[in-house]
Amino acid sequence: MSRADIVIGLGFGDEGKGSWVDHLVRTQDAKVVCRFNGGAQAGHQVCTNDGRDHIFSQFGSGMFVPGTTTLLSRFMLIEPEALLRESTSLSGKGVVEPLARLTVSEDAPIIGPYNRLLNRMAEEARGDSRHGSCGYGIGVTQEDIETLGESALRVKDLRWDGGREKMATLLNRKINQAEQLSSPHNGRLIEDLKSIDLAFYADLFLGFYHQARVVSDAECLEIISSGNVVFEGAQGVLLDQDYGFFPHCTRSRCTFQNATTLLEESGFKGEVHRTGLLRAYGTRHGAGPFPTEDPTVDAVACHNHYNDWQRHFRTGWFDAVLARFALDVVGPVDTFAITCLDRISGKKRLKVASSYRSDSALPHDGRRLEVINGDLERLSARTHRLSTVRPQYEIVPGFSCSRSGEVEGYLDTLSDFVERRVDAYSMSPTRKLYR
Repeated sequence: MSRADIVIGLGFGDEGKGSWVDHLVRTQDAKVVCRFNGGAQAGHQVCTNDGRDHIFSQFGSGMFVPGTTTLLSRFMLIEPEALLRESTSLSGKGVVEPLARLTVSEDAPIIGPYNRLLNRMAEEARGDSRHGSCGYGIGVTQEDIETLGESALRVKDLRWDGGREKMATLLNRKINQAEQLSSPHNGRLIEDLKSIDLAFYADLFLGFYHQARVVSDAECLEIISSGNVVFEGAQGVLLDQDYGFFPHCTRSRCTFQNATTLLEESGFKGEVHRTGLLRAYGTRHGAGPFPTEDPTVDAVACHNHYNDWQRHFRTGWFDAVLARFALDVVGPVDTFAITCLDRISGKKRLKVASSYRSDSALPHDGRRLEVINGDLERLSARTHRLSTVRPQYEIVPGFSCSRSGEVEGYLDTLSDFVERRVDAYSMSPTRKLYR
């Protein structure tokens, strides 16, 4: 029977999705990696046994495996300039003809350079109330799709002069919006926006269109229907636009939903295997509530420990309340995996947040958060409550990755707190183990 794997993060992102996708491609004989949410903000690291290392952004994280292709569905926001740079980088690492192995839905939205700049201006204008944006134009582009309809820019528009006209109209629209966001902090960004060379980008986008394999949505679904596909999610459930902690969330669906929609539309009849990932400790990039944040966790630094936009990578203790919440949101998972055990190996004692206390009311005695879908007022109120809670910690023994019994003990402890058995784990970028 053919099989489709869906991989998502159950945290605030950065759960190790890239290396897990690479692992599944290698072990499940998958031929296609399909991206089904988010866009160029992804930073999915894959390290191979032969010493190669790449941070996958828009290409699927299985591209180091010969013959594997990438499918960018209509739910993926595409940034052509960054994608072309990533192709060049992959070529330099021994990946043969990356663009020839790329299939793109003609209905996928395009992130224009004006959207990226407007996104950054809006975030700068928020001052101390920043949302935690990654600054790649994700939210602005998604808003175009939702509000402008056919006037928004999609891949199919890149091949003809009408696309250039759309880009000019969108740029003028963004300049008008930017002038309403003017502040002492973002004056340079306004000037950058006004000086965008549209002719350069129109030519670049046209070149991208002809180098990638652009197909209809029906043809994308035909590829999916054959199975042997790994669906690679971006970001994490706690950032989901419908269920996350508004306004510190993304304009993207980070659950299994988009992948499931594509499988249903394709008529796929095989086995669907759903994998949810969490790190062995808490992490977060950008602004927003993070109840268990604690710099003394002192985990081994990872590739994305700092960026110029969201600044320092935030770390904390494992939060069983948020883990239970994420699992409540997404429903049953076939594999619940804990990653990055090696980054906290060797510590004598660890903490796990088993519940919250707060001066404001919390449901279920602080052990579970309510699942709210799309009600922005209630989501915002819950976010405020989350920023005031006091985690209640349990002290648990640490472990060394060189002692399998200690590792199993920690995983059993997390299983008890999360109320869901940990099925698999990783102890290095390349070592994935099942229990």
